[in-house]
Amino acid sequence: MFRQKLTRVVKNVDGSLGCMLIGFDGIPIDSVFSGEELVQMNAVAVELSNLLDKFRRLQIYEVGEVNEVSITLGEVTALARVVASEYLLILALDTDADVNRGQTMLRLIAPYVEREMV
Repeated sequence: MFRQKLTRVVKNVDGSLGCMLIGFDGIPIDSVFSGEELVQMNAVAVELSNLLDKFRRLQIYEVGEVNEVSITLGEVTALARVVASEYLLILALDTDADVNRGQTMLRLIAPYVEREMV
């Protein structure tokens, strides 16, 4: 269902390793990764969803909403963007990738993914 949008992101960002849609509960909805990378990114995605969930709870302190974060783990940078308040789009990039392009692509597909979620 979402694979087409995720594939579009991966194809349009040089250095992309894959992209996934995951719920804040840690359950993956869809992804575009190869086998070994998928296992590693599932673990990273679950931790990112936990981290962003903690940031969401900080909203009671009026620090504002967290819409996206990036984290670098070894040779991989993971970009995460909140979608439809309960899901994350996560894009994995290698060290030579264009991070700004990755952020832009996640922002561009987020509204389409949100429409499909309702």
